[in-house]
Amino acid sequence: MSKKKKILVLSIMVLVLAVAVVLNFTLLDNKNTDNASTATASFFTTYRQTRQSERNQEVLYLDSVIAMEGEEFADARQTAINQKLKLVEVMEKELLLESLLKAKGYEDVVVSVGLTNDNINVVVKTDELTREDTSKIYNTIKSQTNVSSDLVKILSTK
Repeated sequence: MSKKKKILVLSIMVLVLAVAVVLNFTLLDNKNTDNASTATASFFTTYRQTRQSERNQEVLYLDSVIAMEGEEFADARQTAINQKLKLVEVMEKELLLESLLKAKGYEDVVVSVGLTNDNINVVVKTDELTREDTSKIYNTIKSQTNVSSDLVKILSTK
């Protein structure tokens, strides 16, 4: 093989290697970006599924207590009825707040209202949470719940 052919073959091999490296980095960067957005979407989906599953179990338990017969269970039934009403109220409040915040332009939102206290936690899907965003979120929550600002926690995730 002549010297020119060897140089040509070697040059082509280096070019193919360079193209492979560029494609590898490009594809890996796209996969990492997809994984990050999938993880965020998975957080919101997983949180909602877990919350719904736990709430279903709580309602089943409360229903079983409410269904108990006998005068000796009257206090337990009344407590279970009150707890179920509180749970339904909290679920409605969370759904309302999530819907209102999504209507304000946030891509995805999860709201968690405390059952035994007035704490409200909000997780918003956004790249950056500005003062304007936190003010908008807090004002929406305040208008629906009358909870003081020190009981509201606002977090963001990408």
